[in-house]
Amino acid sequence: MKLESLSALMKKQLVSFRDFLKTGTLGPVSPGMKMIEIAKELGAPDGWLTEYAETVPDYWFYGKLEVSFDKDPPYELHWFQIEDVHAIRGNTERITDQFALSMDGFNSRTKPSEFLAASLWTPEEAMVFYTASRDYIELNICAGSIQIYFRVDTDYIEDRDAEKYLKGVTVSRLICDIDHRTEIDSIYSYSHPAIEQITNAIDWRPIGGKDYLNFAR
Repeated sequence: MKLESLSALMKKQLVSFRDFLKTGTLGPVSPGMKMIEIAKELGAPDGWLTEYAETVPDYWFYGKLEVSFDKDPPYELHWFQIEDVHAIRGNTERITDQFALSMDGFNSRTKPSEFLAASLWTPEEAMVFYTASRDYIELNICAGSIQIYFRVDTDYIEDRDAEKYLKGVTVSRLICDIDHRTEIDSIYSYSHPAIEQITNAIDWRPIGGKDYLNFAR
């Protein structure tokens, strides 16, 4: 049976956003799956990318869901992400033709402190990382296999010089300034701990999730 035919037969699901953040599993999609398993669950992708024309496409698109596979057989899922989270405003959000998210009270404007206070992870499990990137600030929550990537509105910073601002502000002042100015850009789930994605190539500055929450209150 062709993948297109499989897609038409698949049962539509309503998936809990809270469960996704806690477990890293998004409905039928979980880290460690193989390409053939994703195809059986979701059918043919809406589009794909490949590094070389002669290789198997290793990056697939399903609506707001994007899936990255290893380049070698058996093409295991390396990570997947929900893209364009900033556009989510309602109680439910269609992600693919097969499933939608029940947002469980969260949305794109949910603050980092609200995620950290929502009992999704233990206080010790979550880490927050932030950095200056040109004229804006990036902030990530890493907990288990999940990485929530936020962008921060920096209009309040003089000359929008984010790097200069970070050098001169205390951590407590920073969190008070930015926590309510964040917006989610995307959410990743990895086949390994998300904290492993934080590399020395970028000047990421860490804050423990519990410390961040204490400063935000």
